[in-house]
Amino acid sequence: MTDQAGAVYDLGYTPYEGERRGRAGARRTIFWDGVRRVLGIRRKARKKVLPWLLVGIASIPAVVFVGIAFFVPGQIADATPGPLAHAQFFGLGGTMVLLFTALSAPELLIPDRTDGVLSMLSSRPLTSGDYIATRFASLVAIILGFLLVPQLLLFIGQASTHRNGLFAGIVDSADVLPKIVVVAGIYTLAYVPLGFVVAGLAKRKAIASSIFLAGIFGLIALAELIVRNSTFAGGRWFALLSPVNTADASNFWVFGESNPDSLLQFANINPSIGLLALVVVGVLAVSFSVIRYRRLL
Repeated sequence: MTDQAGAVYDLGYTPYEGERRGRAGARRTIFWDGVRRVLGIRRKARKKVLPWLLVGIASIPAVVFVGIAFFVPGQIADATPGPLAHAQFFGLGGTMVLLFTALSAPELLIPDRTDGVLSMLSSRPLTSGDYIATRFASLVAIILGFLLVPQLLLFIGQASTHRNGLFAGIVDSADVLPKIVVVAGIYTLAYVPLGFVVAGLAKRKAIASSIFLAGIFGLIALAELIVRNSTFAGGRWFALLSPVNTADASNFWVFGESNPDSLLQFANINPSIGLLALVVVGVLAVSFSVIRYRRLL
């Protein structure tokens, strides 16, 4: 027999001695990574242009209103209808959220699949539900800020025009604040879950954004066509096909205002039913995303 000799080589590897944050730490890391990725923070300049442009478009009208509120005569400012102004601002904000979701949901999900990040995450104490929930939370947090900041600016601008001062205006209009939060949640529910479904299936970001927008606008056109021209029983219920129309109708309904252009109003459907439909679709969409990523992680 021949003697076998072994050799030990020092490759310079050292064990990790830092804090082990576990599952909660992994979730926090993915959350803040999602926030930075969506807003283009620490990324190339071209990655920052579109998200911050949409943020600006959503915020500038409220900033202008606040500026005007400090200079116009009180009797003119008092004539501004409070709840209606909030509902109309949400109409603009909802459009921006639609575009923002089309850009951001693919940015959050697709690179992780195409760049092999999911295989790395699967070695962490992280479940598929954790991953989807954390990515979802990143986008929801940004969109809620996206919607709420302009609304709060508008609220302060209107309160500042009160004859008895800003504090009295805030007290008199305080009942609007929970409505603002509810409507922001409605627009988030209408778009984000569907955006994640598309981003979870598409392989390229541009294709995912295009499919999402085409699907949303296609549903608007289909619902309008069927509801306004149908002659068969039950045709009015096709108004619930469009999340845009449903979210807009729910927006005005929450603020106690009517919207004569609402497809749900034309179809004689109570906005509360439309809101229930949004909840059902949102739950189904989130469940689909979790099941989809359970197979990948």
